Amino acid sequence: MPRIDPDGSTKEKAVAKNETVARKVVLAFSAMFVIPMLLTIYLFTGYAGVSAWDRPQLSLLAISVTLLGMGGLFVCRSVVHALLRASREASAIAAGDITRRMATNTDGEISELAKNFNKITHRLQQTVDNLQTSKKQIQTLLSQVCGTVGQSIEMKDMFDMFLGTLLSLTGLEIGAIFLLSPDGKILTVQASVGISGELEATAIPVGRGIVGWVASHGQLVTTSESMPWREPGGLTELEKAMPWAIHVPLGVPGRTRGVMSLGLREGIREITGDDMVMIQNLATQIAVAIENDELRNRMEKTYVETIAALAMAVEARDKYTQGHSQRVTELSVALARRMEIDEESVKDLEAAALLHDIGKIGIPDHVLHHSGMLSLENIRCIHNHPIEGENILKPVGSLARLCPIVRHHHEHYDGGGYPDRLKDREIPLAARILAVADSFDAMLSDRAYKPSQTMEVVLAELVKCKGTQFDPECVDVLLTHLAENPETGASSSA
Repeated sequence: MPRIDPDGSTKEKAVAKNETVARKVVLAFSAMFVIPMLLTIYLFTGYAGVSAWDRPQLSLLAISVTLLGMGGLFVCRSVVHALLRASREASAIAAGDITRRMATNTDGEISELAKNFNKITHRLQQTVDNLQTSKKQIQTLLSQVCGTVGQSIEMKDMFDMFLGTLLSLTGLEIGAIFLLSPDGKILTVQASVGISGELEATAIPVGRGIVGWVASHGQLVTTSESMPWREPGGLTELEKAMPWAIHVPLGVPGRTRGVMSLGLREGIREITGDDMVMIQNLATQIAVAIENDELRNRMEKTYVETIAALAMAVEARDKYTQGHSQRVTELSVALARRMEIDEESVKDLEAAALLHDIGKIGIPDHVLHHSGMLSLENIRCIHNHPIEGENILKPVGSLARLCPIVRHHHEHYDGGGYPDRLKDREIPLAARILAVADSFDAMLSDRAYKPSQTMEVVLAELVKCKGTQFDPECVDVLLTHLAENPETGASSSA
């Protein structure tokens, strides 16, 4: 079965069509030249009479007619072949092969046609190449932007990445991203490329100069030496450093968050349509990223406030443990940073340390404040508080990731702890750090069931329990921290 081309015709049909054209041209040549010539000879010889012509004359006439006919047929054939080649090249291009070119070694109009045809296909090839390049640029930009989604990175790092990628893709050389201050009155540089350190310190009041006008009106502005900025207020030195530039507002509907200014490269006096679309799309993405960052900061603030309130609710039930969670939190964070744990994990440890005893909310007062020996049932109740803490946190999406730390902060390094008798590296590192900080503060504090210990006794106990109750590395880090910060623990024993 023949392959069907996209336009619905077959290759066989195209070839047959070309052959039909060739036959028609040959027949037309015969009708226009050969047949009239033969008819002329017939009529001439009929009227003139054979006797008036000798054989050499007739032979010469026949040879002349034959040569003329063959010459005309050759010329006709070359023209037909040139047209057939053009038709084949056109068919190949129509099928998607735009690299094909017509031969230009013919003369006259056919050669001129071939040259013009090749110019068209060359421009078409350039257009396709430009589209492919633009596609790759957009894909690169999208991969850079999407790579930041879900990552905890500083906004300045994100701005630097966006601006650097955009300038690289568009071939521009200078640019800056301005953000509005919290009060919405001043624009300051958050990221820049190709701008001196002095100009990076530029602060532009809203409404002043180009950047200030764009921020106050939320409209794109392009400037050039031939069309200078004529609004009142003058220009800053930074704006003067970009005489040919485009200034794009960074905003979401109804609210402008800043301005992105891009200076054109020396000798370039326009930005392509594709680059303009890319710039405006990126400006929108930057504005959305700013909005998301502010939303995340508000959520984190609410989250921390909630944690602090829960921790205070637990400690309010027991005068002996007031301030315990805060002290344990500060010490845990200090140890984690000494161990060079990533900042995201440090934040989780900080929140988990504040809430590590949240499960004690469910322990009855007579058990929580008991000063003598506890029964086995009461001991099981106390040992159950890490599980109760996990149950309290788990339903809250933003707190669920803290559950492993809270559940396992009473596990022992040798497997003798509770509730799951984990050991060694089975225990999350954050829980191992929390266990050392928790025990350190508890030993230094007065409790209903025991008085506080001296620092010397506490340090000796920590060393004694290395490798059994506590992770040896965590104990060593704590000892180093205490040696450098001797005031640590003073508030616990006060």
